[in-house]
Amino acid sequence: MKRKIISLILASVMTLTLAGCSGNGEVSSGGNDTLVIGTSDFNGIFSPFFYNTAYDAQAFETVFTSVSQTNENNELIDNGGSVTGEEVKSEDGSVQTKYTIKLKDNMKFQDGKPVTIDDLIFTYYVYADPTYDGMSTFATAIDIVGLKEYYYDDANYSTKVAQIGEEAKAKAATEEGFLEYLIKSNCADWYAGDPNGDIGDGRTFIQYLKDEGYDADSVASDKDAFLQLLAKCEYEKYADGYDPTGWWTTELSKDYINAGLADGIDVETIEGIEKVDDLTCTVLVNGINITADRQLGLTPITPKHYYGENFKKGDLSGVKDKTDSPMGSGPYEWVGYENNVVTVKKFDDYFLGTPKIENIKYQVIDDEQKVNAVISGDIDITDPSASLEIMKELEANSIEYSLVGNPGYGYIAISAKRVPDKNVREGLMHLMTRDQAIKTYYGELAQVIQRPMTPTLAEYPIDAKEYWGYDKAKALECFKAAGYEQVDGKLVKDGKQLSIEVGIGQAASHPSTPILTQMKSDMEELGAELVVSDLDFSILSNRQQNDDIDMWVMAWGNATDCDLTQMFGSEYTKTGGSNRTWVQDPEIDALLKQVTQTLDFEERKQLVAEELDKIMSWATYMPVYQRKNLYIYNTNTINMDTIPENTSTYYNYVNEIHLLELK
Repeated sequence: MKRKIISLILASVMTLTLAGCSGNGEVSSGGNDTLVIGTSDFNGIFSPFFYNTAYDAQAFETVFTSVSQTNENNELIDNGGSVTGEEVKSEDGSVQTKYTIKLKDNMKFQDGKPVTIDDLIFTYYVYADPTYDGMSTFATAIDIVGLKEYYYDDANYSTKVAQIGEEAKAKAATEEGFLEYLIKSNCADWYAGDPNGDIGDGRTFIQYLKDEGYDADSVASDKDAFLQLLAKCEYEKYADGYDPTGWWTTELSKDYINAGLADGIDVETIEGIEKVDDLTCTVLVNGINITADRQLGLTPITPKHYYGENFKKGDLSGVKDKTDSPMGSGPYEWVGYENNVVTVKKFDDYFLGTPKIENIKYQVIDDEQKVNAVISGDIDITDPSASLEIMKELEANSIEYSLVGNPGYGYIAISAKRVPDKNVREGLMHLMTRDQAIKTYYGELAQVIQRPMTPTLAEYPIDAKEYWGYDKAKALECFKAAGYEQVDGKLVKDGKQLSIEVGIGQAASHPSTPILTQMKSDMEELGAELVVSDLDFSILSNRQQNDDIDMWVMAWGNATDCDLTQMFGSEYTKTGGSNRTWVQDPEIDALLKQVTQTLDFEERKQLVAEELDKIMSWATYMPVYQRKNLYIYNTNTINMDTIPENTSTYYNYVNEIHLLELK
């Protein structure tokens, strides 16, 4: 809920506001026509289809409209239209769900052209395209009738897909097929082509091969020969850390899809998506899926004439050309991005009414500077990480705020691909002590969580017990079970010390830093090494995506349902996918699917608890904390009566941005 404060030092704050910035390149608050929102680093991919950070998405979220939105209780409500579903029977008697999506009349895009159902259907088709490689789970999260036939361009795809699976297994089982995978994938993108490049622990690839007992010098000047030797080393010593079957499945599937597209498109439409009229379509889904209405309704409506002018199945190049200038039908239209600032301006023909504020600027600012930026008047709204120190500062300066549960959680992850021995991962888990670190940093503003799901969701198992537990003795047992021995003060295997690199952003102010500090000390005591790398978020994100780091500290956010397929489904371990811990487990996959098909809440909650336990057993995720989200406001510039009183985890000022007013 919004917290009202009577300012006791309004005069001094007003003086700071009027002073503006001091010529250091920061943006000052824009007065009565510009709202300045403090955010974090942009990657510069401002596309609803291909963005890869929450900060890029924040910058363009007011540009688009979706059919539905969530209310303060995380319930789906109408927005730019409505989504309704009814259970039906197929010809063979199986259960299907038919969704009707109806748009509101007289909506316009920011170029003045009308919004029609063709635009929403186009959006669905982009997400379903066989070459789509963005973050959306649309094509896999719901089983739309005819979508797989469209994706594979083959009405009889199932037989061929099964054959591909068997062929992939067969290739992966041979030395020749395994080595071909390692060479063509550059050892799963670990090797960047330079023998003198860093393997990640300060050694070059040449030195790495020497340490492993191979004659690297003899091939150092021949890149092809060097890669072949590196692949030989990895196959002979570390084959368990690679996934040749998954790679071959992906490659053979690509060949299958590309061949199908090359000889002409055989399946031109998705059978289950039907246009009814200019504002209405139906989507037929096999079975029952608890997330289908959200997948269909929370998808942004994108203009086909803008993003899809040259769109055809199998070619998204035209869509990808529009990553720096988004256009939609939301309350604000894009102006530009320059010098770490995104600017949007009000859209006069927004269907819910012209916004009250003329312009919005999204200004990149360090998290530790956000409160000072509001006090000085440089920022109007921002979201510093809530901490005891921050809350004291807010109280001291009478800054108004909203405090809500974060729809995500902080975690420490281990890559099962980079650290393939589960015993080692279990040992690392036993060295993570969380309670004191989180209590010291957050106090009552966060809670330590025991399972990898945000507690803001009703399915979270609130009674779950700690799975691993801090225990140095058990950690040593695990390391020894992996074949390590303590020799001359070092924990070694085959003469090599156990060394793990963990990446973290803004370590000086991160709540998980004390966990790593203790862990580093414990590992040194045991004879192992923990390398803590303080990295810019973009670098950390890229290394994680490229499977170039053993462990990392990050957070998930914006969860609106209990479907965890994107994080833990085997399908999402492919290159660029979001399952970077490489959890690949048929039992987990089955539970993930079962959860999304279970309408009964108590039954679904029990399945979620079982699913989360199995995920924890992989020793790749240590959930750390679920914190409170904090929005702070500059009351000198914002009319606080226009901030929603029902601010919650799933509903905030952005939902009513067109009603927000400046003084």
